Amino acid sequence: MQAVLATEDRSKIIVRQRALLDWSALFPSSFPSELPSAIHDALDDADLIGNQVFTMQEPGEVYEFIFAHANKPVYAKVNLCPDGTVVIIYSAHRPLKGETV
Repeated sequence: MQAVLATEDRSKIIVRQRALLDWSALFPSSFPSELPSAIHDALDDADLIGNQVFTMQEPGEVYEFIFAHANKPVYAKVNLCPDGTVVIIYSAHRPLKGETV
């Protein structure tokens, strides 16, 4: 997943509209391109804890996790599609159910 995010290739990183809107609301002065970079950096954190999600309709490995960005907690849900070349970002918003997944 990190390899795909590191490419910053817009044809390989799909950001759902809701994730983009929620991210922009949480970080109004940020650029949309900062979201994939923030998730990439979060995945580099050895202390990151997340869960695999099995309820998404699209095929792939879906994970949810909470990470810190600009001193704010962010809930994220991402999918590494089966061929390993595309990442879908479903969620990027403040945690709604506490600060653990």
